[in-house]
Amino acid sequence: MENLLPEDVLVNILHRLAPRCLAISRCVCKPWRTIIDARCLLRVDLLPHLVGGIFINFHDLILSEFISRPSIGPTISGNFNYLPHNSIVRDHCNGLLLLDGYVDYPATQQYYVVNPATRQWVQLPPCPSSHPGMYSESMEYLVFDPRLSSQFEVFVIPYACVMPYASVLHRNIQLDPMIEKIEWPPSPCILHVFSSRTKQWEERSFVREGEAAGTLAKIRPNFPHFLQNAVYWRGVLYVRCQTNAVMRISLSGKYQIIKPPQSPLDIGDMDYSNIYLGRSQKGIYCTFVDNPCGVYILDESYGKMEWVLKHRICYVPRQEFRQIGPWTLQDINFYEHIGHSEYDNSEAIEEQKFEWDSDSDNVIDINNRSNLTGYVTFLGFHPYKEVVFLSHTLTRGLACHLNTRKVQDMGNIRPKYYGTDMGIQPFIEGSFPYTPWLGEFPEDN
Repeated sequence: MENLLPEDVLVNILHRLAPRCLAISRCVCKPWRTIIDARCLLRVDLLPHLVGGIFINFHDLILSEFISRPSIGPTISGNFNYLPHNSIVRDHCNGLLLLDGYVDYPATQQYYVVNPATRQWVQLPPCPSSHPGMYSESMEYLVFDPRLSSQFEVFVIPYACVMPYASVLHRNIQLDPMIEKIEWPPSPCILHVFSSRTKQWEERSFVREGEAAGTLAKIRPNFPHFLQNAVYWRGVLYVRCQTNAVMRISLSGKYQIIKPPQSPLDIGDMDYSNIYLGRSQKGIYCTFVDNPCGVYILDESYGKMEWVLKHRICYVPRQEFRQIGPWTLQDINFYEHIGHSEYDNSEAIEEQKFEWDSDSDNVIDINNRSNLTGYVTFLGFHPYKEVVFLSHTLTRGLACHLNTRKVQDMGNIRPKYYGTDMGIQPFIEGSFPYTPWLGEFPEDN
């Protein structure tokens, strides 16, 4: 098919297509996909390609912390004090953030979509009430691809539980045996979706292909706790759900359940080995948040939907860490508490400032026998390089290069005085590698 026209003529024709049609054309055949990608016809320049920092949600802190790259410094602020209410990051997608702000009176949640690089933001209208009973818990995820449109969407994913704010006691509540046998997620699965194009919430129906994650009797006790994790890629939203199953939601109206990889801890209880989803150089990746010793890639060829072990994460002794800057922790909660924001610069920024030289010589080589003592947790995937970000004892940030087995010390990630107060259990609830984006925002405020 591709031989009917010279390549230059085909490129000229494809270049005239609208972005959405061009994205669809990538699926026609491998030669077309190769030409489109090699010639950068899909306007990959519209996507952010460089990591500007990592947003981290620490347990018991009211605001998200932001560790930024040295070249960015204070230009991008992780403090969203220009919003009406204190808010915390709940999701990130291609340069936009979904924030959750809590309003004391009346007691309601308020959601915002924010571009930190330009300080543009929009407030979402209240989400319709979730389904009663077992569907009373939900989490929200952002869908945005600037190559196709400047508009975004927010998906509300329900979770199977009996009562709001499911506690240990709530999990053990026994339902009617017939209800316990109901498959989850249901089919069709009705989701609330907000569109920036219509500025309204609507209900969309998604039909399941394949098996469910399990029955309610199996799913309900495994509430996902604090970990909120999803990734959007090529028209598909991948959401980490209960029992570590992944809900693969195609925007065309169908969804599938993908079983998780086997936990390397082999402890059986998936509550203690949650997976982290992300997009990286070659597709959809995942690993385990605690003890992330292996990186898996999702094999979707021929409809397989299987996780394949791609890399082993190797560590180095603490004394051998080498710094790369270091990155800067903005200590947002500390400065907010004392009534002063050290990082509050709303000046325009230049895209070239975001370049991170991850191939610099300021790294060290390690081997398979190296060990890292202490508590190691996962922070995220670099979206365009085979690099993962880790936390060591909630104190140091690490960048591990999967192909070259190099490790870089990003610097301190622990907020001032965090964990020293009585009653605070220090741990990370969620983290989001951030890629700054300077494109068109659907609405200015």
